[in-house]
Amino acid sequence: MTLRTCSWMWWAMLKYFLIEEYRRHIAMTKRYSLFVFPAYVIFFTVMGAVFIKDVFSIFPYNKFILLNMISLFIYGFGVGSFEFLGRSIEGYNLTNTSSILPISGKKIYLYAFLRDAIYYTILFLLPVFAGLMISIPLSHLLPLQISIFSLSLILAMFLGYSASYLSFSLYYRSKIAYILYIIIIFIYIMLSYLSVTTYIVAEFQITKNIIYLGLTLTVIIIFSLTAYYFTPKEIYEKRRTHHNQLTRLNRHVKKILISKELIDVIRGNIILKSTLTYFLPMVILFVFVRILNSISSHNIYNALSLTVMLSIFSTVIYSWLTIMDDYKYMETLPLRPWDVIKTHIYIHIILVSFISIPIIIFLNYLQPQYLVISFMLFYLNVFYLISITAYLAGYRVTSMLFDPEIVMKFSILSVVPGIILTISSINIGRAGEIIIAATAALMLLIAGISIKKAKKRWIYFN
Repeated sequence: MTLRTCSWMWWAMLKYFLIEEYRRHIAMTKRYSLFVFPAYVIFFTVMGAVFIKDVFSIFPYNKFILLNMISLFIYGFGVGSFEFLGRSIEGYNLTNTSSILPISGKKIYLYAFLRDAIYYTILFLLPVFAGLMISIPLSHLLPLQISIFSLSLILAMFLGYSASYLSFSLYYRSKIAYILYIIIIFIYIMLSYLSVTTYIVAEFQITKNIIYLGLTLTVIIIFSLTAYYFTPKEIYEKRRTHHNQLTRLNRHVKKILISKELIDVIRGNIILKSTLTYFLPMVILFVFVRILNSISSHNIYNALSLTVMLSIFSTVIYSWLTIMDDYKYMETLPLRPWDVIKTHIYIHIILVSFISIPIIIFLNYLQPQYLVISFMLFYLNVFYLISITAYLAGYRVTSMLFDPEIVMKFSILSVVPGIILTISSINIGRAGEIIIAATAALMLLIAGISIKKAKKRWIYFN
């Protein structure tokens, strides 16, 4: 095989992976909708760049860079982690059919790594660069400043990509090694947030020292090569059977759909997924808030406002529940979509409680007098968000991410009450209590209307 033929085959396979990712997103929603997300990124980047001086007046440039670069690392790591957390249960695709394709598992996952790196860089980072360039007349940033900053963002993202690539190669080798690796990554992020250790991408952006550029590229290459080495040549998904568990579970639960959903939680590793995509990011967010409070002249957040934020991000757990079902098969069963949605809501609240209650107690340990109201605000927002999600997205939450109409409605309905509750709970007093009570009453009204409309809207699986 000539070098030219080999390079053509590499590009052909990578092209197929990119086409698959594009078609996967298009299958969820309208064809034009995929391009709305970059438009959102450009718009908000322009807005952020215009007010960049005001941002720097709140907290220093070095902290701003550090938080941005670590956030991009987390985003890149999350994008890659979804590969083995979610794809294996979505039916046949190029990644999880490696056992029947004439190609090794090593190359399959290398293509998956390159696909994510290319696809999501184009979808997210290029719009950021475009937004910064568009903002020049208003922000007065220099093209060289924007270019170096964009390069730093790309490095941070690729560092996350390569770290996640290594994580799922370890996942197939040893679960213990995988867990230890995740713990090391988490500790490193925490130490970097607290400025105990050096985060090399941030140092490159701050100092413009080419040595840190070289170190970052070296780490990316080492992670990628190590991941390729540890990825097994043959990857076989372990099929876990749960004989008679549904029958035994239903004897206690007495509702077959809830029993089935609990079995899905077990076989889909949803507790692990929820921990990685909800619990750990929330811990990192709280450390981020602590840093903001330490560098600000007054408290930006407190236990109550953090509880509201905790509830806002809980929706990610609901999306894991909705990804497990074969809805084409459910069309043949004597079921309504609302039966499935209602079951998702029940289990979602149970899982969210299991993960969030310890966090809420921890947040309020210094001010136990706010514990009851923290729980009330938390479950109010969880119920509210699930209600509007059930109405807007129904039984397939992943589709809402790429439908601009749904995204717009969900953003308005979720962000506005969330902001009001967060601001009102920072310095709570008589006025704050009145605003929170009024907002809560309105949210309950909207939630009730949403559930009533959802029952009428989602009659058929389609």
